[in-house]
Order: sequence, then C-alpha cells, then structure tokens
Amino acid sequence: MNIGILDDIKTDFIVFVLVEAILTLLFIFVIAKDISIRRKSKRPGIKAEVTRCNESMNALYVNFGIVTVVFTLVTQVCDELKGNQVLVIVINYAMLTYMFFFSTWFRNGIFFRLFNRIKRD
Repeated sequence: MNIGILDDIKTDFIVFVLVEAILTLLFIFVIAKDISIRRKSKRPGIKAEVTRCNESMNALYVNFGIVTVVFTLVTQVCDELKGNQVLVIVINYAMLTYMFFFSTWFRNGIFFRLFNRIKRD
C-alpha cells in the first residue's frame, strides 16, 4: 500500500517530533513565566512560604513518574534515534524535573489546577 510521503518517514518519528516540540515549547513558556515571576518577587513587599501536604506531594511524584515514563517510551520506540536516545531521555528528564519540582508557576498554574479539576470530576 502506497501512502505517499509517509513511505520514507516512519510515523514513530513524526510522533516523537510532535511530542518533543510540545515539551520544548512548554518548557520555554514555563521558563519565561518563572523569570517574570522572579522579577516581580524582587520588589519589596510581603513574602510567603508554602508547604505542601503529603497528598499534594504524592500526586506530584506519581504524575512526574508517569510523565517521565511516557516520554522515555516515546523516545525508545523511535528507531531513528538509535545512538542518541540516552541524550534525549536525559534532556527530557531535566526539563520535566525543572517543571515539576522547581517551577512554581507550572505546579500552581497548570499541574495542581488540572489535578484539582480531575479530583472534582
């Protein structure tokens, strides 16, 4: 069966490129938001410190684990990356670690909003 342009390009590679593009764009957006928040927080005013409960931290750890496994599997399935898979996995792991554990905007603005929405539904 001839499917045209997909004869030379495997769909695994197309999915890999799309997934990586989404992750990279999200990471760049998260970095920009964090820089903006840090600039605003340098202004004099009231400072606050938040301590997360065990339920929130468990949700964070479990979802971080699931997401890293998904990105690792997408990378491992793609045959075109043979010889570079470890590098891509390490870069993805670093981006995801920053977003889940070091970015207050990602945790509060995206992750916990979605998590609470799912809990309600």
